[in-house]
Amino acid sequence: MTFQDFGSVGELIAAVATVLTLGYLAIQLQQNTRVLRSQTFQQSSMDMSLTANAISSDAGLASILVKTADGIGRLSAEERIRFHFWMLVAVRRFEAIYVQGVYGSIDQVRIEGFERSIISLLATGGAAEWWQSTKNAFSSDFVAYADERLASDDFSVAIHPGLS
Repeated sequence: MTFQDFGSVGELIAAVATVLTLGYLAIQLQQNTRVLRSQTFQQSSMDMSLTANAISSDAGLASILVKTADGIGRLSAEERIRFHFWMLVAVRRFEAIYVQGVYGSIDQVRIEGFERSIISLLATGGAAEWWQSTKNAFSSDFVAYADERLASDDFSVAIHPGLS
């Protein structure tokens, strides 16, 4: 065997090693993507749970939400502020989930429940009034998406069925 033959064998081994390395990296990338999506969903779920927990652990806030079933007009000035900021947090959290869906960090099928909850909330009573007066605080693509979903009437009441 000549030096040239050894060189050719070396190049073949290097090419095979490169292909194997790229295959390994592709597998690692897939695994990391799955882990990232899982963590993103878990964090989103926790954020939405914190929003719901605020209602279940605060009788005053729960009372405010019951009052808004017929509109914001029944609320005192203090209650309006509490309602505004709770709604701002709730919708902002869902906007973050929506953005993660746009970026592909969460599969759309995984956020359908969150979507039904928030859109059904925005479709009723005081929350609907709040959305109309406050939606400009959110990104224009999210507002277009939410308004399109609201216009479709293709959702079920999921967040507060007893309030409507």
